[in-house]
Amino acid sequence: MTAKATQPDAVPWRLQIAVYGIGLFSTSMFYMASVVVPLWVASIETSPFLVGVVLSARHFLPLFLSIHGGALMDRLGGRRVMIFFAIVGIVVPLLFPVMPWIWAVLVLQMIAGLADSMGWLGAQTLIGQHMRGSTVYTGRLSFTCRFGHLIAPPAIGWVWDVFGPTWAFVGLSVWGLGTLVCGLMLPDNTGNAADENSSRSPTNNSVRFRDALPRFADYVAAFRLLGIPAIALIVMASMLSHVGSSVQSTFYVVYLEKSYSATEIGLLFSAASVAAALGALAANWTAQRIKPYWMIMGTILSGVLAIALTPLFGFLSLLMIAASVRGAANGMSQPMVISSVLKVAGPAMQGKAAGIRGTMNRVASIVAPMVMGAMAEFIGMETSFFVVGAIVTILMGALVVHVMRSPELTASNRIPREDEAR
Repeated sequence: MTAKATQPDAVPWRLQIAVYGIGLFSTSMFYMASVVVPLWVASIETSPFLVGVVLSARHFLPLFLSIHGGALMDRLGGRRVMIFFAIVGIVVPLLFPVMPWIWAVLVLQMIAGLADSMGWLGAQTLIGQHMRGSTVYTGRLSFTCRFGHLIAPPAIGWVWDVFGPTWAFVGLSVWGLGTLVCGLMLPDNTGNAADENSSRSPTNNSVRFRDALPRFADYVAAFRLLGIPAIALIVMASMLSHVGSSVQSTFYVVYLEKSYSATEIGLLFSAASVAAALGALAANWTAQRIKPYWMIMGTILSGVLAIALTPLFGFLSLLMIAASVRGAANGMSQPMVISSVLKVAGPAMQGKAAGIRGTMNRVASIVAPMVMGAMAEFIGMETSFFVVGAIVTILMGALVVHVMRSPELTASNRIPREDEAR
């Protein structure tokens, strides 16, 4: 048998580019909106409470519909779902300038948040459906997305400053065209298997309205995946990672703002993004040398502690190093988390698996800032950083003990063979 025959089929670059592009355009849309929408809301509403409600509304629909979106991709195929939500992502930004009312912004935020969330969910699902959930491809996906995070937010901020809010929202719409183009590049047979409760398979061209409606059975099936020890472990570890992410995007900035300029804080985020891109490229190499669960939990804990120990870093240079550690750890863990969940779930459940992970991550992202804020009221912000770090360390330690005591998890915690890692 030749070496060529023993290697898995190569994934066409056209398909790879389409999937990586969907990930890049959809995830960077969130960061672009994080620049434009707060500025827009501040221009039409002065109540801090309403401003907070509107800005958090972007997470509302993904919290409840991530599982449904994943189920749609399992049932109808990723291409159809990607094209639909890409069109939504193009149209919705154009409605902000023509509907300058706070209630309208609230509704548009929820819809836009669902659209870009489905794009990221779809990119993960497509990696599983077409690329076997390999860390080679999840690493490339994570690496590619970082470029959007670096370039898109400053670019849209420049458009706002130079041309005004209307053209900034037009810029969001134009950026959304990238997701649509990449969606159209996907093959028609994006799905893997027909849903047993639907008469429509992914290769069937006709879709009935009821096929697109949420189903209670899909949610039950998704939550049942948490009964699989490996998926439950990875989802819990992923939630701890999002504790660090939510602290970084909230109280981390508030704390640093007292001593550092916005430009300096921005440089910290840029350093984290560059390090994350490099970490993503190293993920597959590391995965072939370190057992997956130890790698996932070790990098996640390192990333959280890099944020939790912020009050100890009294110089910008130390904060830059910590931000780089945080970024590199996140860049290395993300591909492994995505690949591990997709491989364990199997072809017919990969959309639901990505959906349940996304749902639980949203829960962590919403709860963590609330808990830290409550602690800060009583023990101060500096101490609350340390308490969050201690809690995450204890919980991660409990997961390590659980893996060591579980025969099933111990057996699956192995370095993949070379052909499995590709």
